[in-house]
Amino acid sequence: MQTIKKYANRKLYHTNRKQYITLEGIAALIQAGEQVQVLNNETGEDITAPVLSQVVVQARGRSRLPMHVLTGLIQAGGDTLTGVRRTLMTTLGGSAAVDAEIKRRLERLHEEGALSAAELERLRRLLLAEADAGALAELAGLPSRSDLVRLNAQVDALAAAVEQLLAERAQHDHENSR
Repeated sequence: MQTIKKYANRKLYHTNRKQYITLEGIAALIQAGEQVQVLNNETGEDITAPVLSQVVVQARGRSRLPMHVLTGLIQAGGDTLTGVRRTLMTTLGGSAAVDAEIKRRLERLHEEGALSAAELERLRRLLLAEADAGALAELAGLPSRSDLVRLNAQVDALAAAVEQLLAERAQHDHENSR
């Protein structure tokens, strides 16, 4: 882990190398595959996300990132890496990874007995509707706005289904404990 401290005067200090570093230097570390953590020198607060946002903004003129990716970063709001990661994954076509995670979690719920085979199949059909193959080929693998809306709806539906199952299970356990 490469640790960088940001001072009140906005200077960045690379503690591992014991020298000052620029935003371009941080970008080079990340491009080289290094993990980077940026800390506020006065408070010790982790400010990695805002500094990485500055790196992205500064590199915008030279960046290979499409404008819709940069727009997605801004739309994510906040300064958490989680939001940035989620936005990048969605923008760059991470729906397959989300579908795989949904499948994995549904299987686990079925194995634990929280879902019957019929309910498992119903949730698979509901949450993992396959996209039109022709549309995907036409878009060269990039998701459309409707794909993103569908993905968000799938995640929301899965979250609601899991919450409902957990509530039903808690109620069932409570009734059985009497």
